[in-house]
Amino acid sequence: MTIDSSSNIKSITDMDRQCLLSVSSKLIEDLHNKVNLKRFRASQDDEVKIKFTRLLIQALEAHNRMLRDGELEDIKTRLDELEKEMR
Repeated sequence: MTIDSSSNIKSITDMDRQCLLSVSSKLIEDLHNKVNLKRFRASQDDEVKIKFTRLLIQALEAHNRMLRDGELEDIKTRLDELEKEMR
């Protein structure tokens, strides 16, 4: 799996949900293509690739949790402000 480094991501901290979906979609596509070959052939590099794929999935999950936590904090802040205005 290769990730296009020419994308408009300035740094890893600039990744949003759309970027995460793009990376995970590419991962799913690569895995789907590998499994759906007429002749599935394991290669010597598969074991290493599987380990890195698992690591990538864990990183995507962690990043997604952080994005979600940030969004929840934003919602909480906005809700607190609305409640103050209503008093």
